Amino acid sequence: MTNALTFLSTICGALKNIKRTGWVRMGVPLPESDADHMHRCAMCALLVTSQLPDPRDDYSSGTNSQFHPANINGSKLLKMALTHDLCESIAGDITPFCDEGAVASKHDKEKAAMEQIREVVGDPLGKELFELWKEYEELSTPEALYCKDIDKFEMVMQAFEYEKAHLISKNELSSWCISSDDDGRKIPALSEPLRTFYITTSKKMRSPMFQRLDAELRIEREEMLRQRGWEVLPEEK
Repeated sequence: MTNALTFLSTICGALKNIKRTGWVRMGVPLPESDADHMHRCAMCALLVTSQLPDPRDDYSSGTNSQFHPANINGSKLLKMALTHDLCESIAGDITPFCDEGAVASKHDKEKAAMEQIREVVGDPLGKELFELWKEYEELSTPEALYCKDIDKFEMVMQAFEYEKAHLISKNELSSWCISSDDDGRKIPALSEPLRTFYITTSKKMRSPMFQRLDAELRIEREEMLRQRGWEVLPEEK
């Protein structure tokens, strides 16, 4: 029997309150939640099959043909993007930079969480959610590969937006150390670029569409950093 209220309140509701671990670790002001992240992931998924293919994206060579929008199940991709981090409502947001024990047990914790969610939701939806998560984890289909690209790209885009909003110019570092508002509170800001998020995702996109979008974003970021006196490291490009 489906416990819809528990699913919507306790599980889905938790995602609105879980702040993404990577942003918290870097001290980003007002870090986004898991729900924020998955919402824009779903918007990215809509773009894949709801628009005509962009002529700049080459689907003709090698394994790229599997990513042609005509070969993608748009409904599955949308559902996967919207729910790929659902397990974190119970397991938490574990990143590669968490302690070794948490990283080592990440898959088992997330699998157990999805099994628990399946029990709460009930089949057939519970089974579908579990199988979508499993497919995503195994990267066993073009939809799962797309979803992984989307997950990475959305993170990179969010990092860029945080830098645009909060990264101070390099020549203002010394004065920022003592900057405060009228109540004497230090003004939230980033004192250095969020390099880790770009290094760990550099050249990791597999689909032509997100390879292009990722490249465009990094060009914009390089110009923004240059204007603020920062350089882009080779491993970030």
